Amino acid sequence: MPALNVEFTEDEMARLRQRATLAGRSLKQHVHDVTVEEADRLAFVEGAVAEASRVLPGVEARFPAGER
Repeated sequence: MPALNVEFTEDEMARLRQRATLAGRSLKQHVHDVTVEEADRLAFVEGAVAEASRVLPGVEARFPAGER
């Protein structure tokens, strides 16, 4: 399985450990989950922006500025 070695400052590591503890997960699982969730969030936002750009001209045409 692919792996990634990432370096953190002592302060960053302490904060990550604290968040992992609060989430009830191991540090490794927490960092994995946060990283994947952020990548998925960014992909969702990019898709939403693309979809909005696609449909917005039709919405603007149907509902002129004073009627929105």
